[in-house]
Amino acid sequence: MKSTKHSSRTVNRREVFRAGSFLAAAGLLAPGASAAARLPQRGKGPNIYQSVGIEPFINLTSTRTMNGGAVLLPEVSEAIYEASFYHVNLQELLQKAAPRIAELLDVPGAFIGSGAAGCLTSATLACMCGGDIEALQQVPNTDGLNDEVVAFRETSSIYDHAIRMTGAKMINVATVADLRKAFGPRTCMAFAGARIQDAASRITLEALAKAAHDHGVPLLIDAANELPLKPDPFLSRGADLTVYSGGKSLKGPQSAGLLLGRKDLTEIAFWSSAPHHTFARPMKVSKEEVMGILAAVEYLVTKRNMEEEYNQFKFWYRHISDRITQVPGVRTEIMEAPRPGYYPEMRVEWDQDKIGYVAREIGEELLHGEPRIMSTAYPKELDPKMTETNHFLIRPMAMWPEDYKVVAERLYEVFKNAPGKKQPSRLAAPFGSLDGHWEVDVSYIGTTVRHTMYLQNKGNEITGLHRGRIAQGKVKGEIDGDKVEFDSRGRYEAAAMRYFFKGTLRGDEMSGDVGLGEYGNATWKARRA
Repeated sequence: MKSTKHSSRTVNRREVFRAGSFLAAAGLLAPGASAAARLPQRGKGPNIYQSVGIEPFINLTSTRTMNGGAVLLPEVSEAIYEASFYHVNLQELLQKAAPRIAELLDVPGAFIGSGAAGCLTSATLACMCGGDIEALQQVPNTDGLNDEVVAFRETSSIYDHAIRMTGAKMINVATVADLRKAFGPRTCMAFAGARIQDAASRITLEALAKAAHDHGVPLLIDAANELPLKPDPFLSRGADLTVYSGGKSLKGPQSAGLLLGRKDLTEIAFWSSAPHHTFARPMKVSKEEVMGILAAVEYLVTKRNMEEEYNQFKFWYRHISDRITQVPGVRTEIMEAPRPGYYPEMRVEWDQDKIGYVAREIGEELLHGEPRIMSTAYPKELDPKMTETNHFLIRPMAMWPEDYKVVAERLYEVFKNAPGKKQPSRLAAPFGSLDGHWEVDVSYIGTTVRHTMYLQNKGNEITGLHRGRIAQGKVKGEIDGDKVEFDSRGRYEAAAMRYFFKGTLRGDEMSGDVGLGEYGNATWKARRA
């Protein structure tokens, strides 16, 4: 339902980058004015990304790495800038900065790594190798090492790869009963994502911590999206290590991260990682990023007012809501932060009988307009999920203070000018049957791989099974005359691989293009077996 009216409180601009000129937020766009203005200048000179042919966007996706992470705090930008003028020994710097961060956050130990994913890798090396320099050289060959990680399947994600890349094997558990048989003599660590703290979780953080400690191994929590708090909500409930991203809620450098917890394990992580020559040597963090993430933590502890910040986000939401709900059929809901280390979000929803767009089309309108706006209604060509929903979320952590007015006007224009209810598309009768076994050659940039499909079509609807080299998934799509379009999703452990096939049927053969989401595109040819 529609949100309540916003107050007249002055917008807090404290977080606008102080170095250089920028357009004032006030008066950027008057109510009802066209939003077809260029993105405001925010630096000292011309937009640097335009020099390589890239047009930046307003970011409503929050801290998604693909879209550039959060807005840097001015203190962080200044620390990075000042640090660039001097040279120091990186090992000495890390050995001084990490204890300072541990002191600020009141935790036993800290390690500064290359983002949250890099910290997951370093933590795994610490638990698997224990500082043994020979072990650190042999991985990902894990012969003779305790290389099993007991992982809570409910919180698994594609970022588990940061652990698996060391050669570690994931032993997934779903229930408390699974814990009794999951741990063994080769277990080196237990692992879960931050959602294990949710009330609905089938395994509690305390239960997983107890099981890990009963078997003499530490528990690592991936809290990349969260804000490090005092006391740490994961360490205080039994975890041994927690990972945080520097470039998300902390508003620090995008390619820096924190590993917090047991002093012995954070120290081993340091010796197991860059600048030292081990498996994790490529995951280095620069001297500028070290000082940047230290500045972010210092600001968090000494000056940052999260209640005030979250209230500002809700002020932006109310302004956006008041504008876009003037269009009949548009609804919004402000959702409070689910926990202290997270932020409020706003759900935007519309009646498709009045506004004939799906979320993907809204996303495309926003991204291809002026100025560009990246939303969680991802356009098909960037993240081809073919989203057919009637809603999306606005997330605030990457928005500048002046952005909310532009967003309100652009969304208002998109909704106001949207077509009415769509009529169901009329598909042509299929040119042939797809029923049967198909051998499919998928040609990537550098190799061709044989896949297998078992397809059938009832009228225009295509269903079936797709088997790749290591994964398989269900097929769903449609045939329109001789044109076929279908997709499938395969999984390898926690990693999802999505294929979007589009092509032409010619008797017992098909061919066309296949979208791979964030991995680009390929071509495919199929022959009925």
